[in-house]
Amino acid sequence: MNDEEQFAESLRTQVTRVAPRIDVDVTRVVPAARRRRAARAGGVTLALALTLGGGAWAATTLEPPGTTVPGGSMTMEVEPSPEPSGPPVTSSEGDRLGDSTDNLPHEPVIPPKGWRDATYFHVVTRVDGSKKGEEPEDDSPMGIERWYGEGVSFELLSFGPAMRDAVSYLVMEGSEPISFTWADIAALPTEPGALHDALLEKFEPTGVAEDAALFNAAHLITDAPAPPAVRAAGWELLTSLTPVEVEQNVQDAEGRPGSSATFEVFDRTVTVIYDVERNVPLQLEDSIGKMHSRTVFLTTEFVPLPEEVADSAIEVPDLTAMTREDVEVVCLQKHLACTFTEEESETAPEGTVISSDPAEGALVTWGAPVTIVLSAGP
Repeated sequence: MNDEEQFAESLRTQVTRVAPRIDVDVTRVVPAARRRRAARAGGVTLALALTLGGGAWAATTLEPPGTTVPGGSMTMEVEPSPEPSGPPVTSSEGDRLGDSTDNLPHEPVIPPKGWRDATYFHVVTRVDGSKKGEEPEDDSPMGIERWYGEGVSFELLSFGPAMRDAVSYLVMEGSEPISFTWADIAALPTEPGALHDALLEKFEPTGVAEDAALFNAAHLITDAPAPPAVRAAGWELLTSLTPVEVEQNVQDAEGRPGSSATFEVFDRTVTVIYDVERNVPLQLEDSIGKMHSRTVFLTTEFVPLPEEVADSAIEVPDLTAMTREDVEVVCLQKHLACTFTEEESETAPEGTVISSDPAEGALVTWGAPVTIVLSAGP
């Protein structure tokens, strides 16, 4: 039984225990969240749909129907929301999507305040993993669509948007890897010489420093969230370094014109094709022996985070002071696998929530475990 099946079974168990009808006091059940949902969706049903390049993905979260009864409680029919259905077959560029969960975070993500309204670096790529000079075995290319943020990032997979585990965007490998975060990259200088020094700052291993500068300059101008001026300086730096062979008037795999920069680094041959006029990367080829990969950059731009992508992350609500019955309903609605434990408390009424782990505001994925601490009284 896989993780999704296990979670579905746990939901069925909880529904069996609390269904078909239960009386619970919902006067304290996430009122703020309900107001936000009402403002966004204009009703008690929140429908989420993402249509990309002919593919569609939809997930629906249903507020349980019910009737108000005296005392402010509600009789509710509790049902878990369905899993996402009709996954997108293609990316926004028409390429098939991957389904790998290797890069998804294993721990809750604590996002910065205002993460929904922040600017994200949107990258759409087309990846070809065939050997150099050979046609790919699968004639349908793989599309990868990502939104890189400061503190939280997302990727579009075959089952819909998902959080991505990415906190560093440049990593210089040496005796001690040095990471460049979103803020570090935004602060990089825009003069090529100063940029070179900044990329090597605190990088102590001798003999590989220049290789690291080459590799990171290439990565900086392709899929790292570098401001346009920093990206332009990165290309100027890359093409000025001695080991780099520069060729004008070349074309990428899509037939787009640009200039190429080819160099050898860390036992691999790397070629970057760049559109200097538009200041955007077009293609990155990376070869190690018989292994070869080609990444075509279709979009690299700064954009707001799409609402449907933001809604794909589940935010742990404030459960403080709720009863266990209230929390069980919320967990079903939020697709959380909640477990309960007790602690003595002098202040919290017996049977009410003291805290949760992860705490309020953490972003988690579908079926994430949440431990709820209930008061056992004094």
